[in-house]
Parts: sequence; structure tokens; C-alpha cells
Amino acid sequence: MSELAAGDTVLSDADTAARVVVNQHKVEDGKASLLITLTHARGSLALTPDHVLELDGKFMPAREAHVGAALSNGAVIEAISHSRGGIINPITATGKILAAAATGEPVVAATGNEWLADVMLSAYPKYTLSYTLAAAFPAAVQAYYDGALEPLFTAAVPHLTKIKAAAPAPLVGVILVAGDAALATGFAAYSLGLKGVATLAVIAVAAARKGKKPPRIRALSSSNIKVFEPLSSLELAAAVAVTAAATLGARKLAAGRK
Repeated sequence: MSELAAGDTVLSDADTAARVVVNQHKVEDGKASLLITLTHARGSLALTPDHVLELDGKFMPAREAHVGAALSNGAVIEAISHSRGGIINPITATGKILAAAATGEPVVAATGNEWLADVMLSAYPKYTLSYTLAAAFPAAVQAYYDGALEPLFTAAVPHLTKIKAAAPAPLVGVILVAGDAALATGFAAYSLGLKGVATLAVIAVAAARKGKKPPRIRALSSSNIKVFEPLSSLELAAAVAVTAAATLGARKLAAGRK
């Protein structure tokens, strides 16, 4: 599956085709992950312990698989072994994919790990900016993920997992929406580059200033009175865009100097 990229089409089950949103771990980093290989009469499948697949009619993490458990194709697990190796994970628009070893009959697996599989298998993702952008600009989104998001997610997922487990559902929903907006903003910054986003930000600020200004706020200091004008939502968005562009631009410069 390493040849897959955003925009490709795969089978998410025996009767359904799904678009690849992005293929994770395409860039070789030399790291070996712990793998569980599930062997059945018609083939085998290797995946990480926290990766979710269909077992006995339910989606469960691979670490909960046991000999005798039924896979989606009706075959039962005959043996379980452990090893280390590289991983690849195409995320699809449906949250599912038919997966197998190089040979053998595939089985249904989720395209997300345990911490986020419930979200990816729900209807929510298809309404996100991230999935919409991936459908419109697949090659650019794949490059964005490979170049900027892969290392970020690798570092952040352990912390996000704890937050999602502890936070109430409404707060998780807010975090998901905010994260989606941040990813979309980052994509714009990454695609347009530092100068492009900065230009758009200046235009946005100028447009905001032409509209009705919010009331000014006066603040007393030890020496004089200072007047502050609150940023409008458009100006705030522009500021976020500039910050994101500067961050990504700095990363690109740093990478170029290595």
C-alpha cells in the first residue's frame, strides 16, 4: 500500500470504493514499529497493536485479537505472532479499507488507531475542511502531510490520546473543529508559502479596517493613557495565517540549511 497517495481509490469493503484522503508514513524514516501478525486460512495481516480492525463483528484494536476470533471475511485467526517493521496507513473517506499481506484474502480494517477510530468511522470527517481540501487538492495535501504534519502528529498523538480520553464529549467536539480549522490554515500557509500568505493576510487586514471598527478600549498605564483597538475576527484570522506562514517558512529555511 506504500504506492497509494491522496486522491487514489481503494476498496473499503467488498462492495464499497473509497477515496484516499492521505497516506500516512509514506516517507521512510528508518523506524521499526511493533507489529502483530494475524494469520488465517486465507492469508495474513500485520498491523500495530492499537490499529483497529473488524473482529467478531465489532471494530476492536489488534491487541485484543485472539486465536479463534472471526475476521470480516469469515475466516478465523489461527495464529498470532509479533515482530517489528515499517508501517503504512492510507486514511480513507469512509474510515475503512480492505487490507492484507502481499498475498491472501483481505479483511476489513479501520484506517485509524484506537484513539481516533470512532471519529474516523463516523459521518463527521466528510464535513471537515481537511477532507474537502484533500478531495480538491490531493497531491498538495499529500505533500503537506509528508512535509509538515507527519512529524507533528508523531509527537502530538500520545498527548492528544490522553486529552481525548479525559475530556467530556462536547469539549472533544470543539477540539476536533478547532484542529480541523488549524490544519486547513496550515495547508494554506504551506501551499502558498510565507510571502503568499503574508500578502493575503495584509489584504484581509486592510479589508477589515475598511469596515465598521469595534469600540476602542482605553487602558491606563503608569505614565499615560493608551488606546487599543480590538482585532476583528478577520484580522485575527489574518494574524493566525501570518504566524503559521512564518513558522512553516522558518522550518523550510532550517531544513534547507541542513
